[in-house]
Parts: sequence; structure tokens; C-alpha cells
Amino acid sequence: MKLAESTIEEDAEVLDPAIGKPYKIVKWPATKQTITVPLLKELLVNTLKSFQFWMYDPISGQAVIVCDDAEYRFIDTRDLICFGENDINLLAKSQIQSDPQYEVCAKSWTGAVAQIMNFKLWSGQRTRVETQLFGPYVGRNIPILSELQKKKKEQARKQKRKEQ
Repeated sequence: MKLAESTIEEDAEVLDPAIGKPYKIVKWPATKQTITVPLLKELLVNTLKSFQFWMYDPISGQAVIVCDDAEYRFIDTRDLICFGENDINLLAKSQIQSDPQYEVCAKSWTGAVAQIMNFKLWSGQRTRVETQLFGPYVGRNIPILSELQKKKKEQARKQKRKEQ
């Protein structure tokens, strides 16, 4: 397999304070192929029927779902879409456990569950486009076009009032 060849440039404006020489910038050409990362396989319906609790593990940065018969660990919030509708509803009803200092990280997982419910992205229900849109907006509200247009109009009105 042939690797891409890189070029090295020196940035004359930025000096390395330790040695007093310019920093070197390594650049690679753009790739010609993109890689599609496969999603996890869909799990069986009611996989979490013996659900006990779920928690955020700060050591590994994973969400851990503990059941009587199994333990599931997820690194990425997008992996939750492998569960069915009943399992997602179960996760939404139960609060994720975490240490207080890692509460923000844990909330991203509950935000992902909310997005899955909002857009019906559970297994067997989603399309490829919806799955690709899910990633950038995990844990955040997706802006609605009409609301964005209203905000822009309001800002334009305020700007006109200031100018007058």
C-alpha cells in the first residue's frame, strides 16, 4: 500500500521558543477516498428487558448499561441507535448515573437518547441519511429552518432601528 507523500514547510513567523527556529508544518494531499464506518448491528427487540441501571464510566469514557444477564459498553453516542424502540424508551425513563464532575459528559448520552426518540432513529426505523445527520447534533437541539429565518429577520429589524 502506497502512503501519501507529505511536504514540509517552515513558518517563518512562528518560532519554537525552546530552540529559536521556525516551526515546521507537515502537509498531506487530500485523500481520494472516504471511509464509511459501519454502524453496530441491530440488537434484538427488548434486549434490555432485565435492565438495572446505566452509568457513565469516566475512566474509559464509555456509557455502561447493566442488565441482569449482560453488560453493554458504548464508546460513541451513535452506537445507541442499535437498540429498539422499547429499549430507547427504557433508557429515556431512567436517569444515567455519574459523578458530579462528569455530569456534562453523562448528559451527552441522555441527549443522544432524546435525539433518537425525537427523530425515531431506533433500529429498524432509520434511514442512512437520518443516521448521518444524527452525529453532528448529538446532545444538541437541531435548529429548525423557520426559526433561524425568524431570528435573522429580527436581527435585521434591530439593526435598522439602531441605524435610524
